Amino acid sequence: MKRGTDKNYRSSKVSLRISASKMNAIRSCLLLLLLLITGCEATYTVRGCTGGWFEFTCKNPGTNEIYKSKEAINPEMWEKPSRVSLNHDERNKTLRLTVKKLEQRKDSGWYWCKRNFSSIVNLNLSVERDCQGAFIQTAYRTAKTTITCDYKMKNKDDTSVVFFCKENGSMCDEVLSTKSSQSNGIFTLKETTSNFSMSISDVSSQHAGVYWCGVKSSDGSYRATLRKIQLKVNASITNFTRSPTVGKDFEYWCQYHNKSQKKQIFICKGKDPSICEPLVSMSKPDMNPQKFSIKETKEKKINIIVKKVTREDAGTYWCGAQNNAKSRSNTFFHKLQMTVEPPTTPTFPATSTQATTAPAGRQAGGPQIVITGIVCVTVLLLLFVLILILIFKRHSKNKRNAAATAQHIKEDYIYEEIQERPQTSDPGHAINSIYVTANLPQNPSASPHYSTISFQNCSGGEALITRPSSAACEYSTVTYSQSPTCSSVNQPSSDDPLYSTVCKPREQ
Repeated sequence: MKRGTDKNYRSSKVSLRISASKMNAIRSCLLLLLLLITGCEATYTVRGCTGGWFEFTCKNPGTNEIYKSKEAINPEMWEKPSRVSLNHDERNKTLRLTVKKLEQRKDSGWYWCKRNFSSIVNLNLSVERDCQGAFIQTAYRTAKTTITCDYKMKNKDDTSVVFFCKENGSMCDEVLSTKSSQSNGIFTLKETTSNFSMSISDVSSQHAGVYWCGVKSSDGSYRATLRKIQLKVNASITNFTRSPTVGKDFEYWCQYHNKSQKKQIFICKGKDPSICEPLVSMSKPDMNPQKFSIKETKEKKINIIVKKVTREDAGTYWCGAQNNAKSRSNTFFHKLQMTVEPPTTPTFPATSTQATTAPAGRQAGGPQIVITGIVCVTVLLLLFVLILILIFKRHSKNKRNAAATAQHIKEDYIYEEIQERPQTSDPGHAINSIYVTANLPQNPSASPHYSTISFQNCSGGEALITRPSSAACEYSTVTYSQSPTCSSVNQPSSDDPLYSTVCKPREQ
């Protein structure tokens, strides 16, 4: 009995297996027939957010209707027809449904397009409330800013495409998406497992506006937004540029606007203030005590000290206040651009091993120190040569002045011996001619001196000789009377006097 029952059990089990396989085959055939009858069908599950919007597009529809819950959508039948619109593009042969300000109960559900009474696209929209709320972000002109959007990938096979778009009237023009290029020079898209973000590298006033982040299908069948970001651009932030020296402490200040912001003041470093992490704050002054200190002064300013500045401290620093409201970004007051200068006194490595093991920052400053030393030595040498030239010129000038003085003294004192020779006199005039012989210093370069003396009758006993100032020739005129036999001539001059002795023989 047992053997018989076992055989019967086995045979029944085999028959059940055969029947199950037949059922699977029948089911596959039915599905194939259904696809052949209805055509290819695409199904999407879409996540939307309350307050956002979504678009559903049908390509080449057979009718001008999109259905929801087995009923054709008629915007006039909705409570707020302004938030629901249908756009039929005959040129591109598309029908697009747009629903704004999504509501969880009314807008969640199935949407589909039909062609020849068969559905071609099915979309299951799930409107959720736990999305990121609308956000107001302040960016600063010429700086960088980053807009972040939370989105968790459901699985590895998720083919959803994330995007950012900017409102332009009733449309939202796409800026970037993971399907297109993720960078166009100014805008850059970055995606992680938990979120995605878009950065604007050089903010200007034209970037202000309303942005949306969301997901879409790769074939363009739908777009659904996840978050609204209103970007404001501020151009009135205070800018500083400072250049502290390596190794020294650097101090600067930050001015807050109201008392409520005092406890929320913080300092961060980076080109993008929207994502920079605080280095020190008033609420946590001991975050990095070896490098930063922060305190309030009597002038109601916040003083920040960077201790023992290094080359790595160079960069952009922001002073701002933490915003407790999740719907707004932090507020910033000051922007500091710090460049670090090398030390004033050159420091050279003691040995070659120290030079090879020195940090990269110190090695980079070595050539600058050497160049500075060479320039200083060159300047000192030039000054030394210039001083020597001045001393030599002054010494030469003194020698020339001494030689000129000696020559002048020799020329001043000239003694002449004048001898008179008898001349044929005219009976009507008592005039004699006297040839004067001058004993002068033998100087071949100087011209000879001649004196012509004429004696005339006069009442005086002395004759006056006038000496011209020319150094080439000297002329003297002597006037005498008949009675004296000798005359002593005094010659006045602007310099020293010139004396001449004139002897006349007695008449026979």
